[in-house]
Amino acid sequence: MRFYKVSWDELNRDCLKLYNKIKHLKIDRILCISRGGLVWARMFSDLLNLPVSHLTAISYTGIHQRKDVKITELPNHENLKNQVLLIVDEIGDLGKTLAVVNEFLKSIKIKKFYSLSPIIRTFTQPKPDYYLKVIDEWVIFPYELKETYDAFLKIFKTPAKAKQMLLENGFKKSEIKYL
Repeated sequence: MRFYKVSWDELNRDCLKLYNKIKHLKIDRILCISRGGLVWARMFSDLLNLPVSHLTAISYTGIHQRKDVKITELPNHENLKNQVLLIVDEIGDLGKTLAVVNEFLKSIKIKKFYSLSPIIRTFTQPKPDYYLKVIDEWVIFPYELKETYDAFLKIFKTPAKAKQMLLENGFKKSEIKYL
């Protein structure tokens, strides 16, 4: 299995690049897909000066451990009616989360929405309206320290091997020390 670790600097640059792609859109609100889209949605909220609502959609239980997408928390529908939304998630993997969210939004008669995931995979369907990179490795975001450490322990079986693999994949000794 191959991994790609996103740094905070890269995340910031990617947000700014995507902002330049979407700043012309007339959007009323950001709808964040939690948990993954939280950091990205906050950054776009700042750049676009927009409020954020969120819904929680769950599809992963660990690295490569998928289950059916399930929406577990919803925003107040009244806040979304007659608005143009920007749907933000951190990654478009298979595309199932975006498909489920699209169907939900159509069911509550949203005026219009655009979708954005900074990273997609070559096989993502449907693709979001806006994305920046196509990466097929397992992507590790800078806000997933403990989650990644726990997953590596499970995959590589021993703390020593997990630590070695974290270091090989861009983690700093100082980060691992706290985990």
